[in-house]
Amino acid sequence: MFRTSSILTCAALTLSLGGAMSGPTAAHAQSVTVRIPFNFSANDQKVPAGTYRISLQAPRYLSFVNTQSTRKQYLMLVQPTGEQNSQDGGRLTFRRYGDSNYLYQVWMPGQGEGRQFVRSRAEQDTLRGLKAPALTQVQLPLGPAEQ
Repeated sequence: MFRTSSILTCAALTLSLGGAMSGPTAAHAQSVTVRIPFNFSANDQKVPAGTYRISLQAPRYLSFVNTQSTRKQYLMLVQPTGEQNSQDGGRLTFRRYGDSNYLYQVWMPGQGEGRQFVRSRAEQDTLRGLKAPALTQVQLPLGPAEQ
């Protein structure tokens, strides 16, 4: 069962470092660097907490590169949300089930439409027996990315 205090605590943990436009292109290619303070999953990939450079590689692929010592890259399949960004700046939205976090949506700063993830098999298994997930957001920065 979810507690309101755990939802608020997780929301308070959101931190961001820096982000910027990577250059003017037709697709407005963009990269942001953000610290995600908890482990999460997306596309059946387990991703540890850490600092990541996130960029849209193509309309349907996001890249998460760990900027710390491992430099590991995660390439993730996404689809358009079909919604317009109603908030300024960018954000990551996670579905939270107990201690499990699943990346749900990515909204890059300055882009009108977000990207979302289809529920993975692991998330569907976690969801069985639960009433509803809690949503957690990590704000994406607007300033220049730290290289």
